[in-house]
Amino acid sequence: MRELDRRSLLRAFAGLAGTFAVTAQAPMALASSHEAPGGDFRFPQGVASGDPTPHGIILWTRVEAVDGSRSPIALRAQLSKTPDFKSVVVDQVMTISEDSDHTLRLVVNGLDPDTIYFYRFTAGRDASRLGRTRTAPLPSAETPATFAFVSCQNFEQAFYGAWARMLADDLAAPEDEQIDFVLFLGDFIYEVRGDRWDADMRHPKWLRAADGSLREIPPFPNGSPPWPSTDWNKNPGATNAVTLADYRFLYKLYLSDPYLQAARARWPFISTWDDHEFSNDCWQTHDTYFEPGKPAQTRKVAANQAWFEFVPALLTGADAPTGVDNDAHDFKFAAVKDAPYVGPAQDWIDSDPDNLNALNTISVYRTLRWGKTLEIVLTDNRSYKSPPPKPPKIEGQSLPPIDVVKVLDLGREANGGKPPATIPDTEISNPRRNAPRGSMLSPKQKEWFKRVLLASDARWKIWANSLPLLPFRLDLSNLPFSGMKDACLGLDGWNGYPSEREELLRFIRDNKITNVVSCTGDHHFHAAGTLVINPDSEKQDAVAVEFLGAGISSEPVFPAVERASRSNSVFHSICTFDGSDGPVENWNLAMVGGTMTALVRSWTWGFVADAFWNAAINPGLQYVDSNSNGYGLLRADAGRVQASLVTIKNPATDYGPEGAPILRKANFAVRAWKKGETPKIEGPIFEGKPAFPFA
Repeated sequence: MRELDRRSLLRAFAGLAGTFAVTAQAPMALASSHEAPGGDFRFPQGVASGDPTPHGIILWTRVEAVDGSRSPIALRAQLSKTPDFKSVVVDQVMTISEDSDHTLRLVVNGLDPDTIYFYRFTAGRDASRLGRTRTAPLPSAETPATFAFVSCQNFEQAFYGAWARMLADDLAAPEDEQIDFVLFLGDFIYEVRGDRWDADMRHPKWLRAADGSLREIPPFPNGSPPWPSTDWNKNPGATNAVTLADYRFLYKLYLSDPYLQAARARWPFISTWDDHEFSNDCWQTHDTYFEPGKPAQTRKVAANQAWFEFVPALLTGADAPTGVDNDAHDFKFAAVKDAPYVGPAQDWIDSDPDNLNALNTISVYRTLRWGKTLEIVLTDNRSYKSPPPKPPKIEGQSLPPIDVVKVLDLGREANGGKPPATIPDTEISNPRRNAPRGSMLSPKQKEWFKRVLLASDARWKIWANSLPLLPFRLDLSNLPFSGMKDACLGLDGWNGYPSEREELLRFIRDNKITNVVSCTGDHHFHAAGTLVINPDSEKQDAVAVEFLGAGISSEPVFPAVERASRSNSVFHSICTFDGSDGPVENWNLAMVGGTMTALVRSWTWGFVADAFWNAAINPGLQYVDSNSNGYGLLRADAGRVQASLVTIKNPATDYGPEGAPILRKANFAVRAWKKGETPKIEGPIFEGKPAFPFA
C-alpha cells in the first residue's frame, strides 16, 4: 500500500482551488474553549469526511460570510483524538476563495490506523459543528467492518427520515456494532426541479415539514427553459440544471437538510456517482430527456466540478491497496462546447474532442481497503458507457424483448460476427449492425477492474456498483394469447449490457475469484440474490451475490408501475390486487415467480398460483420489496457477510429527529465460499411485517 508524504501531497494538489494537504503531528495540547461567536461567518452545509485509509482521511466543509461577501476567508481546521480537542494532531490555517465556492478539501496524512478522530473548522470567532471520522485498519488487520449502503435521495419527493433513523439507531448501538462508514452509490442530488406528482399518486404534491415549512426547490440561478408537455414528460414546466451555479445550488440545498448533515458529520463517506449528479439516464456526456437526447458537454463539466467540490473523495494520490494503480484523478477544468458527436470509436467512447475533454476532467473509479476483510472497488457506470441498446418500436411489444436486446448489444459481433440485417422476427432494420459491442465500463476501466479482482487478497470484494447486475425481466410469453416475447424491465442498467455483464461474471468464475459482493442502488427498491453468468443458459451456477438497496427518499418502483398499468387490467393484476389489508405489491411475486404466478395469485388469492412458478425468468433473484424506501446495512468478518435491507414508513411524512419508523428489516447471511464452491444466500429472515409474498 502506498502512502503519500507531505511533499508529494502538496505537489499533487498544487493549483487546485479549495484543496489542501497536511500531515498530522504528534498530539499537542489545545484548549477547548472558544471566544463567543462573532456571527460573521457560518457553515451552512455542515462538515464531512471521506475515503478513510489506514493513515489518512479527507475533511470537508463550506464556509460563507454572513454579509454575502465573496472575498477569500481564512479558515482553521483542527483534528483531534478527543472531542474536547486536548489531543490535537492537525491545526492548520488556509485561505478559501470563491473559486471553489468557498468549499474546502483537506487531505490529512500521517494518522494512526483504525482510530476515531474529531474535527472542526473555525473562521474568525465562528465555529462549525463537530465532526467525527475514523481511519481504516491496516491491510493485515483481521478487523470486522460494518457499513451502510445508500442511494437516491430526491429532495423534493420526500424527507430524509431514513438518515434520521440510521443515526438514531447507530447512536443507540453498542460501540462494536456501530457503522464504520457509509458507501454512497449515487444520486446524491437530482438535477431536475419540479419532479412532483398529482394528488392520486403516492406522495402529496407539496411536502410540509413538521414545522410547517414547504419542502421545495427554489428556482435555479440559471436553469433550462421549462419543459414542454409530451408523451414522455409527465412534468411540464419542470426545469433542469445547466450551469455550474445550478449544480452548486443543488448541493447546497440538499446539504441544508439537518439529517444528511448529521450523517456526513458522524461517518466518513465512500462515494461514487450515478446519473442524477449529471443528467437522468445519461451516458458519457449525453442527456436523454427528450428523444433522442443530445450531447451536453458543458453540463457534464459543470456537474463534475460541483461533485468534486461538495463530495469528499481521495482521487489524485489515492492508495493502490492491491498494487494496481488507480486511474482516479481530481477535477481539472476543460473548456468545451456542446458539439454533435462524431460517432463511436472502436470502444464506443465517442471520439468528439469535446466529449473526450469533458470526460477527462475527472476520474472517480478507485479502490479502498478495510483490513483483511474488505476490498472496496468503486466503478463509474456512467461516464464511459455506450448508449443502451434500445430497439425501435415493435408492434405488439411494449417492452424490449430479451432476444432483441442481446442482438443489439452485441452490435457487429452478433451471430458470430455476421449480425442480422433486421431485428429478429421483424422487418425493422438493425440499427446497431455496424456498431461496437455495448459496454458499461469501457475497455480501460474493465481491464483495471479485472486486475484489481485478481490482485486482491481481501476476504470480501465489495463492488460499489451503482447499477444492479441481478436480472429484472418479465416472462410475457407465458401470458395466454399475449403473442409477446419475454422482455427486459429497463435497459439503463446492466439489463441493457448483457454481454459485458456475462464477460465479467465469467471472468470471476474462470479465475476462481471468491467472495464478490455487489452493493448497488438506482432502481428504487430492495432486492437480493445470487449472480449467475447467463440468465438464459441451462446451467445456472452462481459466482457472486448482490444486495440492492432502496432509495433514501426517491419514489419506489411499485407506485410508478401501478400507475402505468392502470389502463390494462391484466398488467394491473400482475402489479397489484386488493388484499384483506389493502393493496398488495404483487409486483414482487411477478419478479421472483413470473407473471402467470402473479396473475393467478391476483385472480384466485390462492396458493394454486405456485403451480405456475417460473424462477427461470430471473434466476438467482431471491427477494424483492418493490414498494420501499430505506437503506442497506452490511457487516462482514472473515467467515460471513450479514446484510439487512431496511424498509421505512412512507418518507413523505417528516418524522423528526427520531427518524422514520421501520416497517421491516429483511436479514440475510452469506458464508464465505472457497474456490470451486457456489455462493448461497440465507434469508430473508424478517423483523417486522414481511414483504409480500415472503411471509
